[in-house]
Amino acid sequence: MLVDNLRPKLIADRFKQISLGIILLGSLIGCQASLISVQKISAKKIGKTVLLTGKVVHLAPLIDQTAYQIEDATGKVWVVTSQTPPKINQLISIKGKINYQSLPFAKQELGDFYVVELEQLKPPSSDRQ
Repeated sequence: MLVDNLRPKLIADRFKQISLGIILLGSLIGCQASLISVQKISAKKIGKTVLLTGKVVHLAPLIDQTAYQIEDATGKVWVVTSQTPPKINQLISIKGKINYQSLPFAKQELGDFYVVELEQLKPPSSDRQ
């Protein structure tokens, strides 16, 4: 009789452990950066880490950093880096954090999204070009 009373408690404890494991695994997966297109950059993604792939179309030297613009099939976005900048026309993949720079002017918001480069990833294979 004592054994019968313990069995439901053991099953419930085991179920709690499995549920907790699934929740933790789900949160880890949710923290990973996801590959997105430039078009998908939006206010909901500010502060999120994402993966982007595109061709470098412009370079702009800054004081302690460099900005470069990448273009994919859906649009263009500026990327700020403190690492060695890529070359014009180079196909690049990066991991970066999305930010927004507000620029109010004459009662209009002229700001735009940009990406802070966290890491340059292994370049995509040349067969994608």
